[in-house]
Amino acid sequence: MSNNIFSKRRFLLLFKQHFIHNSQFLMLSTVAYIGVIFIVLSLAQITNELHPHRLDSFQGFLAGFVTVFGILYVGHSFPAFRSKESTISYLMVPASALEKFVFEVVSRIGIILLTLPLLYWVVFHLQGYLFAMFTVEPFEAVGIHYLVMIDENVPAIVYLLVTSGILFALSLAFTGSATFAKQPLVKSLFAVALAVMFFLGYTYVVVVQIGVGQYNPPDNMVLVPGDESTALRSMTVACFVSTAVMLFVAFRKLKEREV
Repeated sequence: MSNNIFSKRRFLLLFKQHFIHNSQFLMLSTVAYIGVIFIVLSLAQITNELHPHRLDSFQGFLAGFVTVFGILYVGHSFPAFRSKESTISYLMVPASALEKFVFEVVSRIGIILLTLPLLYWVVFHLQGYLFAMFTVEPFEAVGIHYLVMIDENVPAIVYLLVTSGILFALSLAFTGSATFAKQPLVKSLFAVALAVMFFLGYTYVVVVQIGVGQYNPPDNMVLVPGDESTALRSMTVACFVSTAVMLFVAFRKLKEREV
């Protein structure tokens, strides 16, 4: 690949510049994330008569914390686009559009998907062992592999569906931050809410009012899932394709600002 399109040296300099300029913000965000996890887990255990958290609680809180904080962080990608002055300064950085885009994807989505679950796992055990000093029931450690494993009997297609759904949600927030200059996360959530309301209304009219729900299509129709496994595969493919489309739209928005 030509150095004019992507240079490893320039790409690493973007990372270095980012962490130098935003080290304090990243540190405060990490402390806030850890603090919120510890407080919520503590309050939940107190309201549960100090019974230690188990695997089901671990996975439930994991999904909630990573989803909420992940969307909050990814929804503020491209922070330089919040004003015209900072946008001009950002576009003058000696790096190609592809390098800037890949940097935002890696620093906002990639690193978050690695660090947030790991930090949660550490805080979960610190909180559990600390409260075990004041309770009769022992705290049972949760293996780190449960950060990515739901259960031993869960089929692989479910993991792919969950992964594609998470990536799609993050890509929506990411694309919204590249599209909207002011309050990108709020506008992105509003746009998603409108789309969901339109889809639900359209589905109600077609299925209930028109009566499509009473139609029983033959099993050999290509576009109609015949069983649960086929339906899950279709949803997974749709989420992955939608994620790719969202990322492409975000890249095009970045290219448009360079014109």
